[in-house]
Amino acid sequence: MVSEAEKGIREVAIFKRFAEVAQLPYESVDKQSPDEGKPDLRCVINGEVVYFELTEACSEDVAKAIANPGNIDDPAVIRMKDYTSETYKKKIQKTYAVSEPIELLIYNVGRTLLPDDVLVDNIRDISRYDKGPFRKVWYFGEHISEL
Repeated sequence: MVSEAEKGIREVAIFKRFAEVAQLPYESVDKQSPDEGKPDLRCVINGEVVYFELTEACSEDVAKAIANPGNIDDPAVIRMKDYTSETYKKKIQKTYAVSEPIELLIYNVGRTLLPDDVLVDNIRDISRYDKGPFRKVWYFGEHISEL
């Protein structure tokens, strides 16, 4: 299990790569404490405070297979499933203790079963009807998509 400090370093790095590719002019980005009910990151963009919640587009099954490559013949590995849509549905149910806008950043580091275009289409279909507490939903994989 990754510590909260390590997770924060990773999330800030992912956000900075996203902001660079998206040409998003952020002035600052700071990790927030999950114990305070805040999204992962507090950012200042063009003078406006915007919070970002980050989540990885990840199949738990792929992550387990990568962690334990000796189990490739395991029946569970053969029945792998991508959980990205379910992860999105869980995120939109959350509430946060901030009044400023919140955006969701779904990022892909290659632990998925489906290609980016399929994941984007699946999430777009859901987000069309429900973005939960998020002003915007972003997907950051091979390309950046605003959903």
